Amino acid sequence: MDQPKIVDMPKKYLVGIVGTGESVLDLDIAGLWARFIEHENEIKRKIEGMGYELHIEEETEPTMHFCLVGVSVEKIKKLPLELFAKVIPAGEYAVFTHQFSEGDLGEAFKAVYAWIDTSEYEPAFAFDIQCYDERYKGPSDPTSVIEIMVPVKPK
Repeated sequence: MDQPKIVDMPKKYLVGIVGTGESVLDLDIAGLWARFIEHENEIKRKIEGMGYELHIEEETEPTMHFCLVGVSVEKIKKLPLELFAKVIPAGEYAVFTHQFSEGDLGEAFKAVYAWIDTSEYEPAFAFDIQCYDERYKGPSDPTSVIEIMVPVKPK
């Protein structure tokens, strides 16, 4: 994995389906995407071309992992009952590009957080975002590419 780009990202509005568990391993993320796709056409003011997975896991007791799969919207409007909205704060984000030919997603996240540990940055919030565009062909396609974004602040 190459060095990340540090970018200033404006506030972003995500709308999607949420799943929770004690850890990311407890979640059926493919099932969340399938449920989301059933409702995607009900979303107004959707920004086309990108899908997102927002993963939130704070070190609390009991441990909980939250995952929202969905899309970005220009503005949060009336939503179907099954959908949730989350405002992602503006700020600096480390953006990593992961190509699946370089290994699985778990290894990519180890590399992301190892880079952060040795960098001049630390996580600004307890979440990260996976960004899926036309370069993503599926988890078993080695040509697939995603972006991993982590909010950061100087140490």
